[in-house]
Amino acid sequence: MKLRVSGSLTCYRIVISYLHTSANCYDDMIEAALRYQTKGEDWVKRVGIGGAAMFVAIFIFLPIFTVYGYMLEVMRRVLRGDTAEPPAWGDYDIVELSIEGAKAFAILFVYGLIVGLITLVPAGIFFLLGAILRSAIVSLLGTLVGGLFYLIGVLIIAVIAPIMVCNFVVKDDLSAGFDTDVLRTFVTNRTMLRAVGLAIVVNVLVSIVSGVLFFTIVGPAVVSFVGLSAVAYIWAAGFGDAYREIHGELPEIPDGPTKTGGDASTGAGVAGTAGAGTDTADGDTTADATTDDEPSGPNPTDSERWD
Repeated sequence: MKLRVSGSLTCYRIVISYLHTSANCYDDMIEAALRYQTKGEDWVKRVGIGGAAMFVAIFIFLPIFTVYGYMLEVMRRVLRGDTAEPPAWGDYDIVELSIEGAKAFAILFVYGLIVGLITLVPAGIFFLLGAILRSAIVSLLGTLVGGLFYLIGVLIIAVIAPIMVCNFVVKDDLSAGFDTDVLRTFVTNRTMLRAVGLAIVVNVLVSIVSGVLFFTIVGPAVVSFVGLSAVAYIWAAGFGDAYREIHGELPEIPDGPTKTGGDASTGAGVAGTAGAGTDTADGDTTADATTDDEPSGPNPTDSERWD
Protein backbone atom coordinates (compact mmCIF):
# COMPACT_ATOMS: atom_id res chain seq x y z
CA MET A 1 0.00 0.00 0.00
CA LYS A 2 2.76 2.44 0.98
CA LEU A 3 4.66 1.66 -2.24
CA ARG A 4 1.56 2.22 -4.35
CA VAL A 5 0.84 5.59 -2.71
CA SER A 6 4.46 6.69 -3.15
CA GLY A 7 4.41 5.60 -6.79
CA SER A 8 1.17 7.47 -7.41
CA LEU A 9 2.58 10.67 -5.92
CA THR A 10 5.71 10.37 -8.05
CA CYS A 11 3.62 9.87 -11.20
CA TYR A 12 1.49 12.85 -10.22
CA ARG A 13 4.52 15.15 -10.00
CA ILE A 14 5.84 13.88 -13.34
CA VAL A 15 2.50 14.49 -15.06
CA ILE A 16 2.19 18.01 -13.67
CA SER A 17 5.76 18.86 -14.75
CA TYR A 18 5.00 17.52 -18.23
CA LEU A 19 1.84 19.61 -18.54
CA HIS A 20 3.73 22.69 -17.37
CA THR A 21 6.41 22.41 -20.04
CA SER A 22 4.35 21.14 -22.98
CA ALA A 23 0.97 22.92 -22.91
CA ASN A 24 1.15 26.46 -24.25
CA CYS A 25 -2.37 27.22 -23.02
CA TYR A 26 -1.62 25.99 -19.51
CA ASP A 27 -2.73 28.67 -17.05
CA ASP A 28 -0.52 29.85 -14.16
CA MET A 29 -3.46 29.57 -11.75
CA ILE A 30 -4.00 25.94 -12.72
CA GLU A 31 -0.33 25.20 -12.17
CA ALA A 32 -0.32 26.91 -8.78
CA ALA A 33 -3.48 25.04 -7.75
CA LEU A 34 -2.17 21.63 -8.84
CA ARG A 35 1.22 22.17 -7.20
CA TYR A 36 -0.33 23.48 -3.98
CA GLN A 37 -0.45 20.13 -2.18
CA THR A 38 3.22 19.45 -2.97
CA LYS A 39 4.34 22.40 -0.83
CA GLY A 40 5.98 21.80 2.54
CA GLU A 41 8.29 19.09 3.83
CA ASP A 42 5.44 16.78 4.89
CA TRP A 43 3.52 16.92 1.62
CA VAL A 44 3.81 13.17 0.99
CA LYS A 45 2.26 12.39 4.39
CA ARG A 46 -0.44 15.04 3.96
CA VAL A 47 -1.42 13.88 0.47
CA GLY A 48 -1.16 10.23 1.52
CA ILE A 49 -3.65 10.78 4.35
CA GLY A 50 -6.01 12.63 2.03
CA GLY A 51 -5.76 9.92 -0.61
CA ALA A 52 -6.34 7.21 1.99
CA ALA A 53 -9.46 9.03 3.21
CA MET A 54 -10.76 9.25 -0.35
CA PHE A 55 -10.06 5.54 -0.88
CA VAL A 56 -11.81 4.50 2.34
CA ALA A 57 -14.77 6.72 1.39
CA ILE A 58 -15.43 4.35 -1.52
CA PHE A 59 -16.45 1.71 1.01
CA ILE A 60 -17.42 3.85 4.02
CA PHE A 61 -18.92 7.17 2.99
CA LEU A 62 -18.24 9.17 6.17
CA PRO A 63 -14.56 10.07 5.45
CA ILE A 64 -15.72 12.15 2.50
CA PHE A 65 -17.13 14.66 4.99
CA THR A 66 -13.68 14.94 6.59
CA VAL A 67 -12.11 15.53 3.18
CA TYR A 68 -14.70 18.20 2.39
CA GLY A 69 -13.97 19.87 5.72
CA TYR A 70 -10.29 19.90 4.85
CA MET A 71 -11.10 21.51 1.49
CA LEU A 72 -12.96 24.27 3.33
CA GLU A 73 -9.74 24.94 5.24
CA VAL A 74 -7.85 25.14 1.95
CA MET A 75 -10.38 27.69 0.75
CA ARG A 76 -10.09 29.61 4.01
CA ARG A 77 -6.32 29.90 3.60
CA VAL A 78 -6.51 30.99 -0.01
CA LEU A 79 -9.21 33.57 0.75
CA ARG A 80 -6.91 34.95 3.45
CA GLY A 81 -4.05 35.13 0.97
CA ASP A 82 -2.00 32.41 2.66
CA THR A 83 -0.87 30.07 -0.12
CA ALA A 84 2.56 29.28 1.30
CA GLU A 85 1.60 25.82 2.51
CA PRO A 86 -1.61 23.74 2.74
CA PRO A 87 -3.28 22.97 6.09
CA ALA A 88 -1.85 20.06 8.07
CA TRP A 89 -4.31 17.35 9.07
CA GLY A 90 -3.11 17.44 12.66
CA ASP A 91 -3.96 21.13 13.05
CA TYR A 92 -7.71 20.62 13.27
CA ASP A 93 -10.25 18.72 15.30
CA ILE A 94 -11.32 15.91 12.98
CA VAL A 95 -14.89 15.74 14.32
CA GLU A 96 -15.50 19.46 13.83
CA LEU A 97 -13.74 19.30 10.48
CA SER A 98 -16.11 16.51 9.42
CA ILE A 99 -19.17 18.45 10.61
CA GLU A 100 -18.12 21.46 8.54
CA GLY A 101 -17.54 19.18 5.58
CA ALA A 102 -21.00 17.66 6.01
CA LYS A 103 -22.48 21.16 5.78
CA ALA A 104 -20.63 21.85 2.53
CA PHE A 105 -21.76 18.46 1.21
CA ALA A 106 -25.36 19.33 2.11
CA ILE A 107 -25.15 22.55 0.10
CA LEU A 108 -23.81 20.72 -2.95
CA PHE A 109 -26.34 17.89 -2.54
CA VAL A 110 -29.34 20.22 -2.42
CA TYR A 111 -28.31 22.12 -5.54
CA GLY A 112 -27.44 18.89 -7.31
CA LEU A 113 -30.83 17.41 -6.42
CA ILE A 114 -32.76 20.49 -7.59
CA VAL A 115 -30.86 20.88 -10.85
CA GLY A 116 -30.94 17.12 -11.44
CA LEU A 117 -34.71 16.93 -11.08
CA ILE A 118 -35.23 19.93 -13.35
CA THR A 119 -32.97 18.56 -16.07
CA LEU A 120 -34.51 15.08 -15.92
CA VAL A 121 -38.12 16.25 -16.38
CA PRO A 122 -37.90 16.96 -20.15
CA ALA A 123 -36.25 13.58 -20.82
CA GLY A 124 -38.86 11.86 -18.65
CA ILE A 125 -41.66 13.42 -20.66
CA PHE A 126 -40.19 12.13 -23.93
CA PHE A 127 -39.65 8.66 -22.49
CA LEU A 128 -43.25 8.59 -21.25
CA LEU A 129 -44.58 9.67 -24.64
CA GLY A 130 -42.38 7.09 -26.32
CA ALA A 131 -43.82 4.35 -24.11
CA ILE A 132 -47.40 5.50 -24.69
CA LEU A 133 -46.97 5.87 -28.45
CA ARG A 134 -44.65 2.86 -28.66
CA SER A 135 -42.32 5.00 -30.71
CA ALA A 136 -38.59 4.21 -30.72
CA ILE A 137 -37.89 7.58 -32.35
CA VAL A 138 -39.56 9.49 -29.51
CA SER A 139 -37.65 7.39 -26.96
CA LEU A 140 -34.38 8.07 -28.79
CA LEU A 141 -35.22 11.76 -28.84
CA GLY A 142 -35.75 11.52 -25.08
CA THR A 143 -32.25 10.08 -24.70
CA LEU A 144 -30.75 12.94 -26.70
CA VAL A 145 -32.73 15.55 -24.79
CA GLY A 146 -31.75 13.92 -21.49
CA GLY A 147 -28.06 14.02 -22.43
CA LEU A 148 -28.30 17.67 -23.46
CA PHE A 149 -30.09 18.73 -20.30
CA TYR A 150 -27.67 16.69 -18.19
CA LEU A 151 -24.76 18.64 -19.70
CA ILE A 152 -26.58 21.91 -19.04
CA GLY A 153 -27.21 20.80 -15.46
CA VAL A 154 -23.52 19.99 -14.92
CA LEU A 155 -22.55 23.45 -16.17
CA ILE A 156 -25.13 25.09 -13.91
CA ILE A 157 -23.76 23.24 -10.87
CA ALA A 158 -20.22 24.17 -11.93
CA VAL A 159 -21.22 27.84 -11.69
CA ILE A 160 -23.41 27.69 -8.59
CA ALA A 161 -21.23 25.45 -6.41
CA PRO A 162 -18.12 27.65 -6.06
CA ILE A 163 -20.12 30.79 -5.33
CA MET A 164 -22.32 29.22 -2.68
CA VAL A 165 -19.61 27.17 -0.97
CA CYS A 166 -17.26 30.17 -0.84
CA ASN A 167 -20.05 32.33 0.57
CA PHE A 168 -20.61 29.65 3.22
CA VAL A 169 -16.91 29.86 4.15
CA VAL A 170 -16.98 33.66 4.30
CA LYS A 171 -20.22 33.91 6.32
CA ASP A 172 -19.66 30.71 8.37
CA ASP A 173 -23.41 30.11 8.16
CA LEU A 174 -25.17 27.24 6.39
CA SER A 175 -27.91 29.57 5.15
CA ALA A 176 -25.25 31.57 3.30
CA GLY A 177 -24.92 28.60 0.98
CA PHE A 178 -28.43 29.35 -0.28
CA ASP A 179 -28.22 33.15 -0.52
CA THR A 180 -29.77 33.85 -3.92
CA ASP A 181 -28.85 37.54 -3.76
CA VAL A 182 -25.15 36.65 -3.57
CA LEU A 183 -25.62 34.11 -6.36
CA ARG A 184 -27.19 36.71 -8.65
CA THR A 185 -24.39 39.16 -7.86
CA PHE A 186 -21.51 36.78 -8.57
CA VAL A 187 -22.93 34.63 -11.34
CA THR A 188 -22.25 37.24 -14.03
CA ASN A 189 -18.83 38.32 -12.74
CA ARG A 190 -16.15 37.55 -15.34
CA THR A 191 -13.47 36.78 -12.76
CA MET A 192 -15.73 34.26 -11.04
CA LEU A 193 -16.70 32.69 -14.35
CA ARG A 194 -13.04 32.41 -15.28
CA ALA A 195 -12.41 30.52 -12.06
CA VAL A 196 -15.30 28.21 -12.94
CA GLY A 197 -13.72 27.51 -16.32
CA LEU A 198 -10.30 26.81 -14.81
CA ALA A 199 -11.86 24.46 -12.24
CA ILE A 200 -13.50 22.52 -15.07
CA VAL A 201 -10.12 22.20 -16.80
CA VAL A 202 -8.60 20.86 -13.58
CA ASN A 203 -11.38 18.28 -13.29
CA VAL A 204 -10.65 17.10 -16.83
CA LEU A 205 -6.91 16.85 -16.11
CA VAL A 206 -7.55 14.96 -12.89
CA SER A 207 -9.83 12.52 -14.71
CA ILE A 208 -7.11 11.83 -17.27
CA VAL A 209 -4.41 11.28 -14.66
CA SER A 210 -6.73 9.10 -12.57
CA GLY A 211 -7.34 6.94 -15.61
CA VAL A 212 -3.60 6.57 -16.22
CA LEU A 213 -3.02 5.58 -12.58
CA PHE A 214 -5.99 3.23 -12.37
CA PHE A 215 -3.70 0.19 -12.21
CA THR A 216 -2.22 1.44 -8.91
CA ILE A 217 -5.65 1.00 -7.24
CA VAL A 218 -5.12 3.82 -4.70
CA GLY A 219 -3.66 6.19 -7.31
CA PRO A 220 -7.01 7.61 -8.47
CA ALA A 221 -7.97 8.35 -4.85
CA VAL A 222 -4.70 10.24 -4.25
CA VAL A 223 -5.06 12.21 -7.49
CA SER A 224 -8.72 12.94 -6.71
CA PHE A 225 -7.71 14.43 -3.37
CA VAL A 226 -5.11 16.63 -5.04
CA GLY A 227 -7.67 17.57 -7.69
CA LEU A 228 -10.27 18.55 -5.09
CA SER A 229 -7.66 20.69 -3.37
CA ALA A 230 -6.79 22.38 -6.68
CA VAL A 231 -10.46 23.07 -7.41
CA ALA A 232 -10.95 24.49 -3.89
CA TYR A 233 -7.87 26.69 -4.43
CA ILE A 234 -9.22 28.06 -7.72
CA TRP A 235 -12.74 28.57 -6.36
CA ALA A 236 -11.43 30.57 -3.40
CA ALA A 237 -9.03 32.63 -5.52
CA GLY A 238 -11.76 33.48 -8.01
CA PHE A 239 -14.34 34.30 -5.35
CA GLY A 240 -11.88 36.47 -3.43
CA ASP A 241 -10.96 38.52 -6.50
CA ALA A 242 -14.59 38.77 -7.62
CA TYR A 243 -15.56 39.92 -4.10
CA ARG A 244 -12.93 42.67 -4.34
CA GLU A 245 -14.29 43.81 -7.71
CA ILE A 246 -17.90 43.85 -6.51
CA HIS A 247 -17.50 45.27 -2.99
CA GLY A 248 -14.24 47.18 -3.32
CA GLU A 249 -12.67 45.27 -0.44
CA LEU A 250 -11.72 41.76 0.55
CA PRO A 251 -13.94 39.55 2.73
CA GLU A 252 -13.13 38.94 6.38
CA ILE A 253 -12.63 35.23 6.87
CA PRO A 254 -13.73 33.63 10.18
CA ASP A 255 -11.71 30.89 11.85
CA GLY A 256 -12.45 27.28 11.02
CA PRO A 257 -12.66 24.27 13.36
CA THR A 258 -10.77 24.59 16.65
CA LYS A 259 -7.16 23.52 16.36
CA THR A 260 -5.93 20.71 18.52
CA GLY A 261 -3.71 22.40 21.04
CA GLY A 262 -6.14 25.16 21.93
CA ASP A 263 -4.87 28.17 19.98
CA ALA A 264 -7.68 28.92 17.60
CA SER A 265 -6.56 32.48 16.97
CA THR A 266 -4.00 31.41 14.40
CA GLY A 267 -6.73 29.50 12.60
CA ALA A 268 -5.80 28.03 9.28
CA GLY A 269 -2.36 29.52 8.88
CA VAL A 270 -0.19 32.57 9.14
CA ALA A 271 -2.88 34.70 7.59
CA GLY A 272 -3.45 36.51 10.86
CA THR A 273 -1.08 39.15 9.51
CA ALA A 274 -3.50 39.77 6.67
CA GLY A 275 -6.40 40.84 8.91
CA ALA A 276 -7.15 43.87 10.97
CA GLY A 277 -6.64 42.02 14.23
CA THR A 278 -6.71 38.62 15.91
CA ASP A 279 -8.46 37.35 19.02
CA THR A 280 -6.22 36.04 21.76
CA ALA A 281 -7.03 33.00 23.88
CA ASP A 282 -8.26 35.11 26.82
CA GLY A 283 -10.68 37.13 24.67
CA ASP A 284 -8.59 40.27 24.19
CA THR A 285 -8.11 41.68 20.74
CA THR A 286 -4.70 42.70 19.51
CA ALA A 287 -4.10 44.70 16.36
CA ASP A 288 -1.26 44.30 13.92
CA ALA A 289 0.25 47.72 13.53
CA THR A 290 1.67 46.94 10.12
CA THR A 291 -1.59 45.65 8.63
CA ASP A 292 -4.28 47.51 10.54
CA ASP A 293 -5.86 48.95 7.39
CA GLU A 294 -5.52 45.88 5.24
CA PRO A 295 -8.56 43.58 4.85
CA SER A 296 -8.03 39.86 4.94
CA GLY A 297 -8.12 38.03 1.66
CA PRO A 298 -6.12 37.18 -1.45
CA ASN A 299 -3.01 39.18 -2.20
CA PRO A 300 -3.46 40.69 -5.69
CA THR A 301 0.32 40.90 -6.14
CA ASP A 302 0.91 37.21 -5.42
CA SER A 303 2.77 35.71 -8.36
CA GLU A 304 0.66 32.56 -8.04
CA ARG A 305 -2.62 34.40 -8.61
CA TRP A 306 -4.36 35.55 -11.75
CA ASP A 307 -2.30 36.73 -14.72
